[in-house]
Amino acid sequence: MKTILHIVGNRPQFIKLAVLYNELLKDENIVQKIIHTGQHYSANMSDIFFSELQIPTPDVNFNIQNNSPHIFIGQAAESLHNYFLNQKNAGVFTYGDTNTTLAAAMAAKRCSLPLIHFEAGVRTTDNSMPEELNRIITDRLADVNYCCTENNFDTMKSEGHGMAIKNELLLTGDLMLDAFLKIAPAKTKIVDDPNYIVCTIHREANVINKDNLTNIINALNKIHTVSPVVMPLHPHTKKKLEEYGLTINFNLLQPLGYAEMKKLLSGAEYIITDSGGTSREAYFLQIKSLIIMDHPFWPEIINAKCSLQTVAESDDIIQNFNLLPNLQPDFTTKIFGVGNAAENIRKHLTVYLAQ
Repeated sequence: MKTILHIVGNRPQFIKLAVLYNELLKDENIVQKIIHTGQHYSANMSDIFFSELQIPTPDVNFNIQNNSPHIFIGQAAESLHNYFLNQKNAGVFTYGDTNTTLAAAMAAKRCSLPLIHFEAGVRTTDNSMPEELNRIITDRLADVNYCCTENNFDTMKSEGHGMAIKNELLLTGDLMLDAFLKIAPAKTKIVDDPNYIVCTIHREANVINKDNLTNIINALNKIHTVSPVVMPLHPHTKKKLEEYGLTINFNLLQPLGYAEMKKLLSGAEYIITDSGGTSREAYFLQIKSLIIMDHPFWPEIINAKCSLQTVAESDDIIQNFNLLPNLQPDFTTKIFGVGNAAENIRKHLTVYLAQ
Protein backbone atom coordinates (compact mmCIF):
# COMPACT_ATOMS: atom_id res chain seq x y z
CA MET A 1 0.00 0.00 0.00
CA LYS A 2 1.65 3.21 -1.20
CA THR A 3 -1.21 5.58 -2.09
CA ILE A 4 -3.08 7.86 0.32
CA LEU A 5 -6.53 8.92 -0.83
CA HIS A 6 -7.43 12.17 0.97
CA ILE A 7 -11.22 12.48 1.19
CA VAL A 8 -12.38 16.05 1.80
CA GLY A 9 -15.50 18.13 1.39
CA ASN A 10 -15.51 21.22 3.61
CA ARG A 11 -13.41 24.16 4.83
CA PRO A 12 -11.85 22.62 7.97
CA GLN A 13 -10.85 19.54 5.99
CA PHE A 14 -9.14 21.64 3.32
CA ILE A 15 -7.07 23.36 6.02
CA LYS A 16 -5.98 20.07 7.61
CA LEU A 17 -5.30 18.59 4.18
CA ALA A 18 -3.00 21.48 3.26
CA VAL A 19 -0.48 20.84 6.03
CA LEU A 20 -0.61 17.05 5.84
CA TYR A 21 -0.33 16.93 2.04
CA ASN A 22 2.82 19.06 2.11
CA GLU A 23 4.31 17.00 4.92
CA LEU A 24 3.71 13.71 3.10
CA LEU A 25 5.56 15.05 0.07
CA LYS A 26 8.71 14.42 2.12
CA ASP A 27 8.17 10.67 1.66
CA GLU A 28 8.84 9.86 -1.98
CA ASN A 29 7.30 6.42 -1.54
CA ILE A 30 3.84 7.86 -0.84
CA VAL A 31 1.55 8.78 -3.73
CA GLN A 32 -1.26 11.17 -2.82
CA LYS A 33 -4.64 11.71 -4.43
CA ILE A 34 -7.31 14.24 -3.39
CA ILE A 35 -10.98 13.36 -3.73
CA HIS A 36 -13.47 16.20 -3.16
CA THR A 37 -17.08 15.18 -2.59
CA GLY A 38 -18.43 18.69 -3.21
CA GLN A 39 -19.99 19.11 0.27
CA HIS A 40 -18.76 22.73 0.20
CA TYR A 41 -18.95 23.70 -3.43
CA SER A 42 -19.18 27.49 -3.70
CA ALA A 43 -16.05 29.40 -4.74
CA ASN A 44 -15.74 31.22 -1.41
CA MET A 45 -16.15 28.01 0.61
CA SER A 46 -14.02 25.69 -1.53
CA ASP A 47 -12.02 27.03 -4.48
CA ILE A 48 -10.46 29.88 -2.48
CA PHE A 49 -8.95 27.42 0.00
CA PHE A 50 -7.32 25.25 -2.66
CA SER A 51 -5.84 28.37 -4.25
CA GLU A 52 -4.85 30.17 -1.06
CA LEU A 53 -3.41 27.11 0.70
CA GLN A 54 -1.70 25.93 -2.48
CA ILE A 55 -3.40 22.56 -2.45
CA PRO A 56 -3.31 20.75 -5.81
CA THR A 57 -6.55 20.64 -7.75
CA PRO A 58 -8.50 17.55 -6.63
CA ASP A 59 -7.88 14.46 -8.71
CA VAL A 60 -11.63 13.87 -8.53
CA ASN A 61 -14.51 16.20 -7.64
CA PHE A 62 -17.89 14.52 -7.43
CA ASN A 63 -19.71 17.88 -7.13
CA ILE A 64 -22.44 16.34 -5.00
CA GLN A 65 -24.60 19.32 -4.08
CA ASN A 66 -27.66 18.50 -2.02
CA ASN A 67 -29.09 20.04 1.14
CA SER A 68 -30.40 16.71 2.45
CA PRO A 69 -27.69 15.02 4.52
CA HIS A 70 -29.19 11.57 3.93
CA ILE A 71 -29.18 11.96 0.16
CA PHE A 72 -25.68 13.46 0.27
CA ILE A 73 -24.25 10.62 2.35
CA GLY A 74 -25.85 8.04 0.07
CA GLN A 75 -24.62 9.64 -3.13
CA ALA A 76 -21.15 10.31 -1.74
CA ALA A 77 -20.81 6.74 -0.43
CA GLU A 78 -21.85 5.32 -3.79
CA SER A 79 -19.50 7.59 -5.77
CA LEU A 80 -16.59 6.86 -3.44
CA HIS A 81 -17.33 3.13 -3.49
CA ASN A 82 -17.18 3.05 -7.28
CA TYR A 83 -13.95 5.03 -7.23
CA PHE A 84 -12.34 2.90 -4.52
CA LEU A 85 -13.04 -0.31 -6.48
CA ASN A 86 -10.38 0.75 -8.98
CA GLN A 87 -7.77 1.77 -6.38
CA LYS A 88 -5.09 -0.75 -5.53
CA ASN A 89 -2.57 -0.58 -2.68
CA ALA A 90 -4.34 2.48 -1.26
CA GLY A 91 -5.42 3.73 2.14
CA VAL A 92 -8.38 6.07 2.69
CA PHE A 93 -7.58 9.12 4.86
CA THR A 94 -10.59 10.85 6.44
CA TYR A 95 -10.77 14.07 8.46
CA GLY A 96 -13.07 15.06 11.31
CA ASP A 97 -16.75 14.29 11.58
CA THR A 98 -18.54 15.48 8.44
CA ASN A 99 -21.00 13.62 6.24
CA THR A 100 -18.13 13.30 3.76
CA THR A 101 -16.13 11.45 6.42
CA LEU A 102 -18.94 9.01 7.19
CA ALA A 103 -19.56 8.30 3.50
CA ALA A 104 -15.85 7.65 2.94
CA ALA A 105 -15.64 5.36 5.96
CA MET A 106 -18.50 3.16 4.79
CA ALA A 107 -17.23 3.03 1.21
CA ALA A 108 -13.66 2.22 2.26
CA LYS A 109 -14.66 -0.74 4.39
CA ARG A 110 -17.04 -2.12 1.77
CA CYS A 111 -14.11 -2.05 -0.66
CA SER A 112 -11.75 -3.60 1.92
CA LEU A 113 -9.41 -0.59 1.89
CA PRO A 114 -7.59 0.44 5.07
CA LEU A 115 -9.36 3.36 6.73
CA ILE A 116 -7.38 6.10 8.50
CA HIS A 117 -9.19 8.69 10.62
CA PHE A 118 -7.78 11.93 11.93
CA GLU A 119 -9.50 13.69 14.87
CA ALA A 120 -10.67 10.50 16.52
CA GLY A 121 -12.09 10.26 20.02
CA VAL A 122 -14.10 13.48 20.21
CA ARG A 123 -17.25 12.77 22.21
CA THR A 124 -20.12 14.97 23.42
CA THR A 125 -22.50 12.13 24.50
CA ASP A 126 -25.19 13.86 22.41
CA ASN A 127 -26.36 11.32 19.83
CA SER A 128 -28.85 13.79 18.40
CA MET A 129 -25.88 15.65 16.91
CA PRO A 130 -25.07 14.35 13.39
CA GLU A 131 -21.34 14.90 13.94
CA GLU A 132 -21.42 12.62 16.98
CA LEU A 133 -22.81 9.72 14.98
CA ASN A 134 -20.38 10.33 12.14
CA ARG A 135 -17.32 10.28 14.38
CA ILE A 136 -18.39 7.28 16.48
CA ILE A 137 -19.04 5.15 13.39
CA THR A 138 -15.85 6.29 11.66
CA ASP A 139 -13.74 5.67 14.77
CA ARG A 140 -15.16 2.18 15.07
CA LEU A 141 -14.54 1.30 11.42
CA ALA A 142 -11.06 2.83 11.17
CA ASP A 143 -7.91 0.72 11.08
CA VAL A 144 -5.86 3.70 12.28
CA ASN A 145 -7.15 6.47 14.54
CA TYR A 146 -5.17 9.67 15.16
CA CYS A 147 -6.16 11.77 18.20
CA CYS A 148 -5.69 15.53 18.70
CA THR A 149 -5.74 15.63 22.50
CA GLU A 150 -4.95 13.41 25.47
CA ASN A 151 -8.64 13.46 26.37
CA ASN A 152 -9.53 12.09 22.91
CA PHE A 153 -6.81 9.44 23.24
CA ASP A 154 -8.03 8.35 26.69
CA THR A 155 -11.62 8.19 25.41
CA MET A 156 -10.59 5.90 22.57
CA LYS A 157 -8.67 3.62 24.92
CA SER A 158 -11.66 3.45 27.27
CA GLU A 159 -13.78 2.27 24.32
CA GLY A 160 -11.31 -0.51 23.54
CA HIS A 161 -9.54 1.03 20.57
CA GLY A 162 -5.89 0.26 19.98
CA MET A 163 -6.13 -3.17 21.58
CA ALA A 164 -6.25 -5.32 18.43
CA ILE A 165 -3.19 -5.89 16.25
CA LYS A 166 -4.80 -4.27 13.21
CA ASN A 167 -6.40 -1.42 15.14
CA GLU A 168 -3.82 1.30 15.71
CA LEU A 169 -4.31 4.33 17.97
CA LEU A 170 -1.95 7.31 18.23
CA LEU A 171 -1.87 10.70 19.94
CA THR A 172 -0.53 13.06 17.27
CA GLY A 173 -1.66 16.58 18.16
CA ASP A 174 -3.87 18.74 15.97
CA LEU A 175 -3.39 19.50 12.26
CA MET A 176 -5.38 22.70 12.84
CA LEU A 177 -2.59 23.91 15.13
CA ASP A 178 -0.03 22.99 12.48
CA ALA A 179 -1.93 25.12 9.97
CA PHE A 180 -2.30 27.99 12.41
CA LEU A 181 1.45 28.09 13.06
CA LYS A 182 2.49 27.71 9.43
CA ILE A 183 0.00 29.88 7.52
CA ALA A 184 0.41 33.62 7.99
CA PRO A 185 -2.60 35.92 8.43
CA ALA A 186 -3.58 38.27 5.65
CA LYS A 187 -1.89 41.67 5.73
CA THR A 188 -5.00 43.56 4.68
CA LYS A 189 -7.20 44.97 7.45
CA ILE A 190 -10.60 43.27 7.43
CA VAL A 191 -12.54 45.68 9.69
CA ASP A 192 -11.89 49.22 10.85
CA ASP A 193 -13.18 48.98 14.43
CA PRO A 194 -10.33 48.70 16.97
CA ASN A 195 -12.29 46.61 19.51
CA TYR A 196 -14.69 44.15 17.97
CA ILE A 197 -16.31 40.78 18.58
CA VAL A 198 -16.12 38.05 15.92
CA CYS A 199 -19.02 35.63 15.70
CA THR A 200 -19.43 32.52 13.54
CA ILE A 201 -22.68 30.56 13.48
CA HIS A 202 -23.31 27.58 11.22
CA ARG A 203 -24.13 24.50 13.32
CA GLU A 204 -27.28 22.69 12.27
CA ALA A 205 -28.86 22.81 15.74
CA ASN A 206 -28.50 26.60 15.78
CA VAL A 207 -29.43 27.29 12.17
CA ILE A 208 -32.35 25.07 11.24
CA ASN A 209 -34.07 25.75 14.58
CA LYS A 210 -35.77 29.12 14.10
CA ASP A 211 -36.03 29.81 17.83
CA ASN A 212 -32.34 29.12 18.40
CA LEU A 213 -31.20 31.30 15.51
CA THR A 214 -33.59 34.07 16.53
CA ASN A 215 -32.26 33.99 20.10
CA ILE A 216 -28.67 34.12 18.89
CA ILE A 217 -29.33 37.05 16.55
CA ASN A 218 -31.22 38.98 19.24
CA ALA A 219 -28.33 38.50 21.66
CA LEU A 220 -25.77 39.59 19.05
CA ASN A 221 -27.85 42.67 18.22
CA LYS A 222 -27.80 43.64 21.89
CA ILE A 223 -24.07 42.93 22.32
CA HIS A 224 -23.43 45.05 19.21
CA THR A 225 -24.83 48.11 21.02
CA VAL A 226 -21.85 47.87 23.40
CA SER A 227 -19.08 46.36 21.21
CA PRO A 228 -19.10 46.02 17.40
CA VAL A 229 -20.00 42.49 16.29
CA VAL A 230 -18.70 41.11 13.00
CA MET A 231 -19.96 37.87 11.45
CA PRO A 232 -18.51 36.17 8.36
CA LEU A 233 -21.69 34.62 6.99
CA HIS A 234 -21.87 30.92 6.18
CA PRO A 235 -24.09 30.31 3.09
CA HIS A 236 -26.48 28.03 5.01
CA THR A 237 -26.82 30.58 7.81
CA LYS A 238 -27.48 33.31 5.25
CA LYS A 239 -30.23 31.23 3.67
CA LYS A 240 -31.94 30.68 7.02
CA LEU A 241 -31.64 34.34 8.07
CA GLU A 242 -33.44 35.31 4.89
CA GLU A 243 -36.00 32.53 5.25
CA TYR A 244 -36.85 33.55 8.83
CA GLY A 245 -36.79 37.28 8.03
CA LEU A 246 -34.49 38.11 10.95
CA THR A 247 -33.24 41.65 11.47
CA ILE A 248 -29.47 42.04 11.67
CA ASN A 249 -28.07 45.15 13.36
CA PHE A 250 -24.43 44.05 13.41
CA ASN A 251 -21.87 43.72 10.62
CA LEU A 252 -22.02 40.85 8.12
CA LEU A 253 -19.12 39.76 5.92
CA GLN A 254 -18.85 37.34 3.02
CA PRO A 255 -17.13 34.02 3.85
CA LEU A 256 -13.38 34.56 4.24
CA GLY A 257 -10.35 32.55 3.20
CA TYR A 258 -8.07 31.08 5.86
CA ALA A 259 -5.54 33.95 5.95
CA GLU A 260 -8.28 36.60 6.05
CA MET A 261 -10.16 34.73 8.76
CA LYS A 262 -7.00 34.40 10.83
CA LYS A 263 -6.43 38.15 10.46
CA LEU A 264 -10.00 38.89 11.53
CA LEU A 265 -9.87 36.57 14.53
CA SER A 266 -6.46 37.80 15.67
CA GLY A 267 -7.77 41.34 16.10
CA ALA A 268 -10.89 40.37 18.05
CA GLU A 269 -11.46 41.25 21.68
CA TYR A 270 -13.63 38.14 22.12
CA ILE A 271 -14.93 35.36 19.87
CA ILE A 272 -18.45 33.93 19.89
CA THR A 273 -18.90 30.71 17.93
CA ASP A 274 -20.59 27.36 17.55
CA SER A 275 -17.65 25.98 15.58
CA GLY A 276 -15.23 23.40 16.87
CA GLY A 277 -12.59 24.82 14.54
CA THR A 278 -13.07 28.46 15.47
CA SER A 279 -13.11 27.67 19.19
CA ARG A 280 -9.72 26.00 18.73
CA GLU A 281 -8.40 28.98 16.78
CA ALA A 282 -9.54 31.29 19.59
CA TYR A 283 -7.49 29.14 21.97
CA PHE A 284 -4.47 29.25 19.66
CA LEU A 285 -4.76 33.05 19.56
CA GLN A 286 -5.19 33.22 23.35
CA ILE A 287 -8.52 35.02 22.97
CA LYS A 288 -11.39 34.24 25.32
CA SER A 289 -14.41 32.72 23.60
CA LEU A 290 -18.06 31.93 24.11
CA ILE A 291 -19.24 28.63 22.62
CA ILE A 292 -22.94 28.39 21.74
CA MET A 293 -23.40 24.63 21.98
CA ASP A 294 -25.20 22.38 24.44
CA HIS A 295 -22.25 19.98 24.35
CA PRO A 296 -18.99 21.56 23.09
CA PHE A 297 -16.52 19.40 21.18
CA TRP A 298 -13.50 20.58 23.16
CA PRO A 299 -14.31 20.67 26.91
CA GLU A 300 -10.55 20.93 27.49
CA ILE A 301 -10.74 24.60 26.47
CA ILE A 302 -13.54 25.27 28.95
CA ASN A 303 -11.76 23.37 31.73
CA ALA A 304 -8.74 25.63 31.16
CA LYS A 305 -11.05 28.64 31.70
CA CYS A 306 -10.26 29.92 28.21
CA SER A 307 -13.88 29.69 27.13
CA LEU A 308 -17.44 29.56 28.43
CA GLN A 309 -20.31 27.48 27.14
CA THR A 310 -23.87 28.68 26.66
CA VAL A 311 -27.15 27.39 25.29
CA ALA A 312 -28.93 29.23 22.49
CA GLU A 313 -31.05 31.48 24.72
CA SER A 314 -30.68 35.24 24.40
CA ASP A 315 -30.38 35.95 28.13
CA ASP A 316 -27.91 33.09 28.66
CA ILE A 317 -25.74 34.25 25.77
CA ILE A 318 -25.62 37.82 27.07
CA GLN A 319 -25.02 36.77 30.69
CA ASN A 320 -22.18 34.42 29.78
CA PHE A 321 -20.67 36.95 27.38
CA ASN A 322 -20.58 39.48 30.22
CA LEU A 323 -18.63 36.94 32.31
CA LEU A 324 -15.79 36.62 29.77
CA PRO A 325 -13.76 39.57 31.11
CA ASN A 326 -13.61 37.85 34.52
CA LEU A 327 -12.22 34.57 33.21
CA GLN A 328 -8.72 33.69 34.39
CA PRO A 329 -7.60 31.57 31.43
CA ASP A 330 -4.69 29.17 31.26
CA PHE A 331 -3.39 29.29 27.70
CA THR A 332 -0.09 27.64 28.65
CA THR A 333 -1.31 24.04 28.52
CA LYS A 334 -0.56 22.26 25.25
CA ILE A 335 -4.04 20.84 24.78
CA PHE A 336 -3.63 20.34 21.04
CA GLY A 337 0.05 19.47 20.96
CA VAL A 338 2.95 21.61 19.81
CA GLY A 339 2.34 21.94 16.08
CA ASN A 340 3.97 18.76 14.77
CA ALA A 341 0.87 16.64 14.11
CA ALA A 342 1.59 16.31 10.38
CA GLU A 343 5.13 15.14 11.09
CA ASN A 344 3.88 12.60 13.62
CA ILE A 345 1.35 11.27 11.11
CA ARG A 346 3.95 11.07 8.33
CA LYS A 347 6.36 9.10 10.50
CA HIS A 348 3.64 6.63 11.43
CA LEU A 349 2.30 6.28 7.88
CA THR A 350 5.78 5.62 6.51
CA VAL A 351 5.96 2.50 8.68
CA TYR A 352 2.28 1.58 8.35
CA LEU A 353 2.24 1.77 4.55
CA ALA A 354 5.34 -0.39 4.29
CA GLN A 355 3.63 -3.32 6.04
